[in-house]
Amino acid sequence: MQQYGINYDKTTAPTTHLESFHTIAHLAMSLDWDLKQYDIKTTFLHGVLPPDESMFMEQPPGFKCPGKEDWVWQLLKSIYGMKQASCVWNKTLHATVSEWGFQRLECEWCVYVCQSPTATIIFSIHVDDIFAATSSLEENDRFWDLLKSHWDISELGPTKFALGIAISHDRPSRTISLSQTAFIDCVIECFRQTDAHPCDTPMVARLQLCRPNPSTPPSSETTAWVDHTPYCALVGSLNYIAVATCPNIAFAVGCLAAFLDCYCLEHWSAGIWVLQYLKGTCSLCLIGYSDSDYANCVDCNALSWALS
Repeated sequence: MQQYGINYDKTTAPTTHLESFHTIAHLAMSLDWDLKQYDIKTTFLHGVLPPDESMFMEQPPGFKCPGKEDWVWQLLKSIYGMKQASCVWNKTLHATVSEWGFQRLECEWCVYVCQSPTATIIFSIHVDDIFAATSSLEENDRFWDLLKSHWDISELGPTKFALGIAISHDRPSRTISLSQTAFIDCVIECFRQTDAHPCDTPMVARLQLCRPNPSTPPSSETTAWVDHTPYCALVGSLNYIAVATCPNIAFAVGCLAAFLDCYCLEHWSAGIWVLQYLKGTCSLCLIGYSDSDYANCVDCNALSWALS
């Protein structure tokens, strides 16, 4: 029963870019920093409502005040189900960590940095998940104490799994590895490809995908098939995998994403092909080689030799 302009205003809230997630993980390992993960319990219950957004609710069963059963509560904080819950929580978090001395990056509203003469801490927030890298254990303990002083926090220890991404790091060699085998298995099961045979390539060679002829209206069978086929969900899942850990499917996903408004069986089959490719390659490491000849430009080749 919320009404815009009366009970709520803004409803959007930022989330961490995966590029930021990658960057923090890279910095932590290359600099041999401590990498920890925290989870804020009942996140949306901590968001403080602004005074101009009045919200009321009926007293829930078991919590009614005797003699005032027909009274209602005025909410001072957000609850799950409210339209602005995520936005209010993000504003509350920002105000709190700003008081602690953290500065939010202008280019990334979910990454905060705090530098002191003795240590540096950088963390990203994705709704209720905190991914933090600290230059010292003492700084990590101080950050943990700050979090506990305001919210109910779970310390998940060294980061092993975040945002559907499995993380394994080797501090002596300063290396970190990311994988999504569990998430990929879930997507494979969701789209009923568990028993499918793996493919060797992310896309059929020389495949020419095109848009249907707009002058030819689709048949009723085609329209019914489109309405019951989760093509957008498939492409969205593949896109998340491509951005997070599998850039080798990025070109194929980009091609599939061009037909979200006009897909047919041909596009669906191409998307399933990418999923079957992931089924056989999700546990492999991508290794690339480059033998550039500068587009066979004689001048550029001569210049590269002179510089070397």
